Amino acid sequence: MGFLDSIKQTASVASQKVSDSANKIKASIPEVKLEDITANINLYEKYFSESELWQKIGKFGKSIGATVLYPVFLLFYLLKSGEVNLKEKAMIIGTLGYFILPLDLLPDTLPFGLTDDELSLMAAISALASCITIDIQNEAKEQLRKIFGEFDEKALDTVTEIIQGANNFINKRQ
Repeated sequence: MGFLDSIKQTASVASQKVSDSANKIKASIPEVKLEDITANINLYEKYFSESELWQKIGKFGKSIGATVLYPVFLLFYLLKSGEVNLKEKAMIIGTLGYFILPLDLLPDTLPFGLTDDELSLMAAISALASCITIDIQNEAKEQLRKIFGEFDEKALDTVTEIIQGANNFINKRQ
């Protein structure tokens, strides 16, 4: 066996070990269903407070990243806008409370721990997309700039597409 073959074999073995470890981690994480999160969102309202939200963002904001914080800020500024009814406010408060709470379906300290938080945020964004104005989007992006400086706004495209798609759908029905 030549040197190149030895390197290829070593790389293959290492790749398999990484794959096996990743599969073990994934197997240890319970399956998260969107219905489980959204059906119980009202349970998390009591965990929301503006100071707790800013505390979590201050502590974990840079490591969480702009793509997760963008929906958080969209919901926060939508709540502050006063343009939502009581039911929508309850959804926002419950979702932000779930985001704040470290002990949820997938603890935030586990690898992939924000996945359930992201699911709940995107479910709320989808449900409330028609309420999210350009001004709210701009406020959220401005807050991201305060945390990250310049950032790649293309990373926010998925959220923006959900908002635009919902608004287009509503406009076509009117």
